[in-house]
Amino acid sequence: MKKIFLSVLIMTGSIAAWSQTTTPPDTLWRISGDFGFKFSQVSLTNWAAGGQNSYAFNATYLMNADYAKNKWSWNNLIVLGYGLLKQGEQPLNKTDDQILLNTKLGYDMGKAWYAELNANFRTQFTDGFDLPNDSVRISTFMAPAYLVAGLGFEYKPNDHFNAMINPVSNKTTFVMADDLAAIGAYGVDSASNVRAEFGAYLTLSYKKEVAKNVSLATLFTMFGNYENLAVWDVNWDMILDFKINNWLSANLTTNLIYDQDINIPVDRTGDGIKESFGPRVQFRESFGLGLTAKFNKKTVAK
Repeated sequence: MKKIFLSVLIMTGSIAAWSQTTTPPDTLWRISGDFGFKFSQVSLTNWAAGGQNSYAFNATYLMNADYAKNKWSWNNLIVLGYGLLKQGEQPLNKTDDQILLNTKLGYDMGKAWYAELNANFRTQFTDGFDLPNDSVRISTFMAPAYLVAGLGFEYKPNDHFNAMINPVSNKTTFVMADDLAAIGAYGVDSASNVRAEFGAYLTLSYKKEVAKNVSLATLFTMFGNYENLAVWDVNWDMILDFKINNWLSANLTTNLIYDQDINIPVDRTGDGIKESFGPRVQFRESFGLGLTAKFNKKTVAK
């Protein structure tokens, strides 16, 4: 666990250092982001009401790096998150584990419309288990990983909202762990570690201070395989950030996923036995209060 957290901190520091020192002299960059760390702990001794000892931590990092020159723009987003929970005698459990990279290169065609070339990548840091069984992993780094890249058009009427449609897109699913690929996890063929799909890709994003010291950032994406447009894969991420002062903040994050290639076990009778498997809506919500550090830098060509 220490190695994992150290890796996250090193990555965070490296990205922040890069953003502060490598701005080309003849371009305009806007770089902003924040790093947050939250820790909670409960210790009980002879507590008559009952309960369990527990501790948890969560680290998050978000950075935007946006470039603009003449009619060209290049927008980049990095979201990293990792969290752990230990409760009583139960095994250590992840509460957050995500790597999200989003980049898009655009050319201004006028009237708030842009021609776009973009890519979106998602994976996780560490092994995942279907607890309480902590001996058989069901996911790990690059298993799965998703890369969606395509060409299309974006409507961006202001700095807060944009909508993008890519009629020409490719979604590649990676399951680089051979033991997971061998059982056809996440929709790959059992004889392959990679699955490619051709289809359409839709993205909606919004980021704005919706009230004093309250900021909302959300990213909604959909991918439809042209072989079956009746069902679309959906990812919806939202962060609601509450600034208390320069160092203390609270945030609410939610993640919604629907992927027709991910089979979720279902116990329909409540007897502890999974009777069926199939795609289901996945949802995660997290609220935290803790320390945060923000940075905002604008570099203008002279």
